[in-house]
Amino acid sequence: MEVYLGRQPILDSRCSVVGYELLFRASMANFCNALDDVVATSQVIVNAVLGVGLDRLLGSKPAFINFDRTLLLGDWTTLLPPERAVIEVLETVPADAQVLAACYELHRQGYTLALDDCLDDERTAAFAPFVDILKVDFLQTSHTEQESIARRYKKLNLKLVAEKIETQPEFQRANRLGYDYFQGFFFARPTVLEAARIPASQISCLRLVKQIQRKDLDFRAIEDLVRHDVSFSHSLLTYLNSAAFHWADRIASVRHGLMLMGSEEIRKWAWMASLSGLGRTRPAVLMMQVLMRGRFSEVIARASKLSTGDVDPFLLGMFSLLDAILQRPLAGILNDLNISRNIRDALLGTMPESDPLSLLLTIVKAYEAGDWQKVGSVAQTIGLSADALSACYLESLSWVDSVFAFDEQKGPAARQSKPSPASLRQPRPELSRFIHSSS
Repeated sequence: MEVYLGRQPILDSRCSVVGYELLFRASMANFCNALDDVVATSQVIVNAVLGVGLDRLLGSKPAFINFDRTLLLGDWTTLLPPERAVIEVLETVPADAQVLAACYELHRQGYTLALDDCLDDERTAAFAPFVDILKVDFLQTSHTEQESIARRYKKLNLKLVAEKIETQPEFQRANRLGYDYFQGFFFARPTVLEAARIPASQISCLRLVKQIQRKDLDFRAIEDLVRHDVSFSHSLLTYLNSAAFHWADRIASVRHGLMLMGSEEIRKWAWMASLSGLGRTRPAVLMMQVLMRGRFSEVIARASKLSTGDVDPFLLGMFSLLDAILQRPLAGILNDLNISRNIRDALLGTMPESDPLSLLLTIVKAYEAGDWQKVGSVAQTIGLSADALSACYLESLSWVDSVFAFDEQKGPAARQSKPSPASLRQPRPELSRFIHSSS
């Protein structure tokens, strides 16, 4: 059976990743009945655990996996190590005696449980003694309800996740209310700021961008730029000595590395390094998303033999988040870069939807958001099966993780502890008392 498999990060207040929700569908179409939801989730568990592998898909982070009533009462959790999985109870699951007993038993086995799409109602109150995490949809709930949920359930040592956070003000508000974790696209939404003087390190980034836009690279000038900027030097040598390459010996000098790479690989690395530098105040998860879009675009274009003309798909994918990195409107940024007309039109959405560049951006963004109906439609248009597209995604994910791991970007303080399901919850000794009262 063909399965789409993606992931969406869940962040803490410092914008560090604490886990990933697995996004899935079992076919090209979205499903609308409970049986299909069971099939979809079971296939994701099988593929994530037995096929792809949790380490490859998630690194050291735990997975949030949706469970409906049928799966909660079944044996599917036996495939999921308690230390790697958060069981997310769907909003369609009733708080009946069988379900609450199953939640209690999962808790006893060491699993962390989350309740999806919570409201300030009797259902949430019934589940509260049996779960560790409440997820609140900030698009579907009012400000009053968001605040009342936080005030009521923080007292019970429950962790709160604010879902569908799409702007910085929403993130800040949820943080003020006491929500612990955040899920959505707020880290990729730009805030328009007044123009400010560019710091010296960012000037170096812009100089590097200028150099790699030349038709014929000036290797001596690029070497001089990289050698005299410690962040560039470190980035280049880290990149060259990562798992993305298989050199016989480690690369020890900038000149040696540049000679081995060649023009196209230099351009690719330089765009990554300069964008990372320009966006150094932005969340690390955003920079990983930038690289993921670039690599995913490149791999899809190659697998589908999509004709992109003289446009580099890697560059196109990365540039689709330029506004989020620089916190400025995209059109103005592209004017400053004097970018090609094809890239500009594709990024600004002024190109026909049937154009290969538009199709490429559409499928990458839709996959990222878990919009499987759109993914399936575009995949058929460009001639890729669900299995082929999933392979493209996993290849891209592996490449990005090998080049820029989150733990390396967040610094020593963040590396001291790796998130696990157990770290997302508090001890709940009152569970045994509630299970007897509910039966």
